Amino acid sequence: MIVKAKKPQTVKQKFFTVAASLSLLVMSMQPALAAIEIDETDFGPSYGTMMVDTIVGKPLQLVNAVAGTAAYIVSLPFSLIGGNADQAQQKLFVEPWDAMGRCLGCTVAEDNYYKSQVVSNDNLVRIVVDRPSEILINTNDNVVVTPVVNP
Repeated sequence: MIVKAKKPQTVKQKFFTVAASLSLLVMSMQPALAAIEIDETDFGPSYGTMMVDTIVGKPLQLVNAVAGTAAYIVSLPFSLIGGNADQAQQKLFVEPWDAMGRCLGCTVAEDNYYKSQVVSNDNLVRIVVDRPSEILINTNDNVVVTPVVNP
């Protein structure tokens, strides 16, 4: 049996191996970087985002909502025939008008957080886990805990 000698790697092959190894290392670190703590002192809209939202964002949202409503009305016969009238209503009518109700300068996450702080039901228990994360439990619901019996 003849054993061939292994050719030494070229500089190009070594560079490619190092680059591939580093890119795999960086890609594996991404999930660890995803959990970022929120600085509560700087949470929420700033003066600049409120001004831009007032001058540019809300007028464009209004135009988008009116245009979406018009598009929904025009497309209604076709969406009824296609069987997706509910989807068309959600995307063309409901979502643009809901966006108009977002707090001034807020992102979707900030708006959801602020709206979750308003308690409209006395039977709702709020457990703050780690601001702004929380668990909401409705006490009108029955909670059944079944103990596990060891044989």
